[in-house]
Amino acid sequence: MAEREVRYFTVRQENKIWISVDGGGTKTELCACDGSGKKVYDAFFGRSNYKTAGREVVADTLVSAFHEMMDTLHRKVEEIAGMVLAIAGCDSQRDKQVYTEIMLSAGIPEEKLFICNDTEVIFRSLSDEEGVCVVAGTGSIVCAYDREKLFARVGGWGPPLSDVGSGYWIGTEILRRMVYWLDGMDQKELPIFREIAEKFSVPDAELAWVLAGLNVTKMASVSALVFCHAKQGDETCRDIIQSAAEALIEQITALCRKAGFRKKIPIVTVGGLFSDESFRKRVEEGVKCALKECEICFLRPEGSPAEDGLRYARKLFPVSAEG
Repeated sequence: MAEREVRYFTVRQENKIWISVDGGGTKTELCACDGSGKKVYDAFFGRSNYKTAGREVVADTLVSAFHEMMDTLHRKVEEIAGMVLAIAGCDSQRDKQVYTEIMLSAGIPEEKLFICNDTEVIFRSLSDEEGVCVVAGTGSIVCAYDREKLFARVGGWGPPLSDVGSGYWIGTEILRRMVYWLDGMDQKELPIFREIAEKFSVPDAELAWVLAGLNVTKMASVSALVFCHAKQGDETCRDIIQSAAEALIEQITALCRKAGFRKKIPIVTVGGLFSDESFRKRVEEGVKCALKECEICFLRPEGSPAEDGLRYARKLFPVSAEG
């Protein structure tokens, strides 16, 4: 991991707080811990990817959430040791600058900020070696890290061109079939179609219009129904879930070869899709089979990504016992 300048402040260590933000395509988690590492705040709010939600919306959401936390904890900015802001879709220096400006407007000094893609925090909290982080939630991305930086990636460029194997991708696969059925191009009505119609509560005559206009988050939300029906034996849903797993396996395999990994590879898996044990095992077994020449070690975060961010924040912003 790259060396970072250590800065000390006037507040004693036991009175300091560390802050972590995990921003995804569907929701954002904001956590804080005290000097002992005990979590003292945990809250969820809306999307924080400005590329999909818009800069003004994200700025208002992040700043409001930050001030609400500080008010709840009765804390001052001077008591912040450091803050890690890990955001899905934060890929370039321009992206980092956008989030820097947003948090500066909230009153946080730039030297107390560390902003990165969400995969970096997740990976660094579990491994100091080189390896891979795979995220499969609303979107999907596979990143390779050495001891200092992200140096290779596959996917994560956003829909409709990328994010294969993600919740969004699974949702679009079943919704495409449903629209074909609504248009009369496919005569087979699947049981899941009725549940999707009930989920969005619209008249049948307007259903195709509604489905065609769904945003990324709502399309991804349909993936939960696909997983449910796949477990109940629906062949179409099972095929979609299998295709999603194969897409992730292909991306992970391609990245490992692109990165030149040949020996032991720690692979961190995170995201809503991997919370399904059978799906996760399917992906893990597929990767091990495709990379037989490598020693694959799969790792799973024990807590939420935001909680992982707290551990990383304490690494990045250590303080002396005196403050």
